[in-house]
Amino acid sequence: MPQIKLMPMSEAENSDDALDLALRAADYVVLEVGHLPDEDFVRDFFRATPPDLGPDCLMPFAVMDGQAMAGMVCIARGYEYPDDWWIGLMLLDPAYRGRGIGRCVMDAIRDMAHLENVASIKLAVLCANARGLKFWLREGFEPHRFAPATPESDGHDRIVLKFPVRNARQCAAE
Repeated sequence: MPQIKLMPMSEAENSDDALDLALRAADYVVLEVGHLPDEDFVRDFFRATPPDLGPDCLMPFAVMDGQAMAGMVCIARGYEYPDDWWIGLMLLDPAYRGRGIGRCVMDAIRDMAHLENVASIKLAVLCANARGLKFWLREGFEPHRFAPATPESDGHDRIVLKFPVRNARQCAAE
């Protein structure tokens, strides 16, 4: 199993690294936004917040495999409910996919969530991202609701998934 670490990121210090990673993982970025990653994509990674939440809710991390940045993930605290977390984006370099890095990232996120007494972790998967959906389901997430594209959205239908952290902790303790 790979030994990864989640290292906090900031826009001021890590924008170039985030753009470099996004360019390496352009296959997903193009699927989501329809064009190669650019400075706006990186700015959104660091600044885009869920409705009614401020920038202090965001927790952006670099996924480090030794000295190499294998990916990045951004979590919003307090969305959709005060004791929930929302994974806004988890992006892995294609060179690291299929090697257990995603599972290690999720283990680290679940450990942090347990420590913070988070009730559940949620995220939305593009319906067009079958490989991503398969990964999240394998990680124990369950379908929560369907989020169809709207005229104001980016045109993607999504499936919102949920992982009940508190229930998982109770089951592990039993």
